[in-house]
Amino acid sequence: MRNLSPELQSHLENRVTTLAWLWKITRQDAQVFGFTDHDRDLQIDGINYEASSGLTPSEMDRRLGFSTDNGSVQGALISDRISAEDIKAGLYEQAVIESFRVNWADTSQRAAIAKGRLGTIRQKGEAFEAEWVGESVLLGRSVGRVFSKICDAEFGDARCGLDLAGFPEGTTCPNTLAACRDQFDNVINYRGFPFLLGDDALQAAPQIGERRDGSSRYS
Repeated sequence: MRNLSPELQSHLENRVTTLAWLWKITRQDAQVFGFTDHDRDLQIDGINYEASSGLTPSEMDRRLGFSTDNGSVQGALISDRISAEDIKAGLYEQAVIESFRVNWADTSQRAAIAKGRLGTIRQKGEAFEAEWVGESVLLGRSVGRVFSKICDAEFGDARCGLDLAGFPEGTTCPNTLAACRDQFDNVINYRGFPFLLGDDALQAAPQIGERRDGSSRYS
């Protein structure tokens, strides 16, 4: 159940209403953009909600709790503030998107409807389609390092420590311990964990004559 102001509730109970949709997009660079399906711009809390800007929410799957609000936001690139270049540059990926219902005749009467993130954005000719995902998608992201036998440094970056100017153009690194040791003589900066046990070792049963006393398997 949504908490509506008494004024908005009273307006909704009228036979004739003056309602519009608002969409507020906050990009990762903190730039905020407002859009509305109303036929004129609406100024609310210092944000200009651009009229008839092409954003149209498609069917949205509303769930409770930590389930996501899944849907999509579609629109033609008719707003000067939305460019194909910005979309291709990833500026709108994971942007926060909020939708509101507002009485355009009295914009103090409005209610938050949904909040989520923009996921994958696909461009279709002169239009775009953006996936709308719930905030709980952030709980599924990997944060921090991934422990793997493979080195997770980028070849030549600060963690790798190698100066690429000392290698022929096109040299690549397979991110293995053997390559770091034998090909680049840089094992001191190896950022992987080569002695992690794999599933085969964890599930293997003891063999006759093998030592299984908890000591290092590599000593």
